[in-house]
Amino acid sequence: MKNVKVLEALGDGPKTIEEIVEKTGIPSMEVRRYLLRFVEQGKVESYQKDGKLYWKLKEKDELEEEFKYV
Repeated sequence: MKNVKVLEALGDGPKTIEEIVEKTGIPSMEVRRYLLRFVEQGKVESYQKDGKLYWKLKEKDELEEEFKYV
């Protein structure tokens, strides 16, 4: 499944969309769509560095996990 490949590509650190495309072989528009969906689900976040947009797996907040099912 392509969406799993995108998450796995981020497993070893932040990457740009171009780096994810290179690692997975998935077209950039498709990668972008998966990333935006993951942001909505709270799995991924982005940040800018040196004028580039990087994507990374979102770190779990302990309080967020504690009250997840409340």
